[in-house]
Amino acid sequence: MSIITLSGIEKVYRTKEIETTALENVNLEVNEGEFLSIMGPSGCGKSTFLNIIGLLDKATKGSVSILGNDCSTMSDRELSHFRNANIGFVFQSFHLIPSLDVASNVELPLIYRKGISAAQRRERIEKVLERLDMSHRIHHLPSQLSGGQCQRVAIARAIVGRPKIILADEPTGNLDSKMGTEVMAILHRLNKEDGITIIMVTHNEAQALETDRIVRFFDGRIIG
Repeated sequence: MSIITLSGIEKVYRTKEIETTALENVNLEVNEGEFLSIMGPSGCGKSTFLNIIGLLDKATKGSVSILGNDCSTMSDRELSHFRNANIGFVFQSFHLIPSLDVASNVELPLIYRKGISAAQRRERIEKVLERLDMSHRIHHLPSQLSGGQCQRVAIARAIVGRPKIILADEPTGNLDSKMGTEVMAILHRLNKEDGITIIMVTHNEAQALETDRIVRFFDGRIIG
């Protein structure tokens, strides 16, 4: 069953002097529970593609359907609520807030959720950190953590809201091979045990080969 459908996606960036096509006629279906890798050279449109799926950017042309909803017709407010409820993000550079401790960083996606009390938020935070072996760091700041621990916190933040989809942009790019292997194991576990659909941009061919499918981009187009 398809959870994401992109039809005729184009993305053009325009300035007074120049017009740049980042994506051209991209069509893709992602099945529920699939672990998909996105590969291609730098500048080929991978991150733009991920931002459009994550509803962080809008396509110039084409439609995006997620969980049966036509996101192309949603207002910015509707997109924000839909994204918060259904999509988790994991980035190469973690994007943790330096002044907040681990618990507060993980809590961020829940703050704007209606119907979740402070006690319920705390319970979710504790459970997700325990699952990722980070309970002992709950009151530490990001500066007191290793790169691998920071990425675990970022993953905890991505899943604390119980999303259907995780978008991961080079999630092991800033980690050594040992930590990278651990992070990939966590993502595979979330995919298999929780049924979360994962779309991962990566330059790591070996990691991509461990996923269900590889989609390759070149010059803004899917080539395989």
